[in-house]
Amino acid sequence: YYPAKSFMHKSDPRIKLLALIAYIVALFLTKNFYGLAACALVLVLGIIFSRVPLGSVLRSVKAIIFLLVFTAVLNLFFHGGEHLLVHWGIIKIYREGIIFTIFFVLRLFFLVMGSALLTLTTTPVELTDGIESLLTPLKWVRFPVHELALI
Repeated sequence: YYPAKSFMHKSDPRIKLLALIAYIVALFLTKNFYGLAACALVLVLGIIFSRVPLGSVLRSVKAIIFLLVFTAVLNLFFHGGEHLLVHWGIIKIYREGIIFTIFFVLRLFFLVMGSALLTLTTTPVELTDGIESLLTPLKWVRFPVHELALI
């Protein structure tokens, strides 16, 4: 949590959680670079409106750099396509593989940054209360909502 006085910090945690879910859905439904650019713009505006230093948000990505590089390499070498760009021994890199890899890495990057923005603008108690409030309808079927929210 990064304490600041901003619109994002004052917003209801349920709205922030639902906005993050909508953002993640938009990230994975987008099929072109314009959609990814729009998602990037939303993220940049969120960082600006939150008044959280960019360095604090970027620190969250350090934890997944290995995962990003590993999946990028795997996707580059094992994603086929029609337009062969590099053929060196058993290594084949296709244009479609590069495009897929860029999309995949950017999606993961934006997902982590968006999630970090949520946790940097919402205290753990507010986050837990927001999750519990959103899951309240599950109490009707005797689902342990409070315990799940604490996880």
